[in-house]
Amino acid sequence: MASLANSTLTGGRLAWARGRLNAWRWLVFPVFVFASSRAGILAVSSWSVRMDPHFHRTLPPSDFPSFEHLCDWDCEWFTRLAAHGYSEPVDSNFFPLYPILGRWFHALTGLPVVWSLVAIANLAALAALVVIYRLFHELEGEQVAQTALVLWVAWPFTFFQATGYPESLMVLSTATAIVLARRGRHLWAGTALGLGVLARHLTLVGGPSLVIAQVRQRGIRPRQLIFNWNILGLLLPFLWGGLYLGFLWMRFGNPLVFWYARSQGWGQGAWYGLPAFFTRGPFDLRIWVYVGLSIVPGIGSVLLFRKRAWLELAGFAATLMAAVWSMGLLGLGRYTGSAWPAFLPFAIWLSKRPGFSTMVGAAFALLQGLFVYLFTHSYPIN
Repeated sequence: MASLANSTLTGGRLAWARGRLNAWRWLVFPVFVFASSRAGILAVSSWSVRMDPHFHRTLPPSDFPSFEHLCDWDCEWFTRLAAHGYSEPVDSNFFPLYPILGRWFHALTGLPVVWSLVAIANLAALAALVVIYRLFHELEGEQVAQTALVLWVAWPFTFFQATGYPESLMVLSTATAIVLARRGRHLWAGTALGLGVLARHLTLVGGPSLVIAQVRQRGIRPRQLIFNWNILGLLLPFLWGGLYLGFLWMRFGNPLVFWYARSQGWGQGAWYGLPAFFTRGPFDLRIWVYVGLSIVPGIGSVLLFRKRAWLELAGFAATLMAAVWSMGLLGLGRYTGSAWPAFLPFAIWLSKRPGFSTMVGAAFALLQGLFVYLFTHSYPIN
């Protein structure tokens, strides 16, 4: 009897363990996509700097160029902020969460600040892939979720999620906020979006998604919508962002100094959008490529409005594309890499056509490899 009881208990524990493993088995795919994409980016970076050791501009010598050159352009500003803090008004154009995390990671691990910033970006990217895949899986099932995730990761400009930029923090913030809002946890959703605002102010374009979620869950009648504690979730992103404005006020005497610093540091071109593209040219080939490729996530953002279940995703993606088309021309490449929901509608169609899906993914990946080469050789790719 005792042996039978022990056998039953052991069998129960094994069944419980198997159940827990099966419950988390879905994690394998986003982790695999992350690992394989990073291996590919590092392989291209390493091969390119060995094949062509010449760079577009003069850079300090590097012991590990294939890795350290993933910290270029804006990453140079974040490196300085992580090491020395905000000393000049022009520094205010770069929001504080990312350099703060880089400084903490450097203090915790002893790694160089450059390595720490790239590590933080990739850890946030891994978390973002997990959240996005889970959301896509809940909305459209496994096959579509896998296709959508691969399409987005292969998109030519998603490699910025692996570089020393806060784009992956923005993606993680918006995805987490949308998931929480869809589940009715609106105060936490506002907090998640607010933390992303402290990394990149463009994260505020996720606000319409939070509004859509609250309207869908409580209706548009004022008594149900406004006279509810959850409405505070819509204010929290602004309150979190206000912390930075308060710091700027104390540090430089002007809470909006970042708005003016952008024009002073980079000129009026920092505010160019599509209207300038059609009226102020000529622009170089790089900008033409940005504009042409941005049509893909632009169409995907519009297609998201076709399904009621996708409305929260549509609110973010469409607002993001409208914002960057209006005044983000010079950074249009990396901004489209943050439009993660826009690839879900295409995945519906492509998941039923695996051969064509593979061709599209391969074309995206090849283009991404080209941009990784240009970026690691310090060409002005943004």
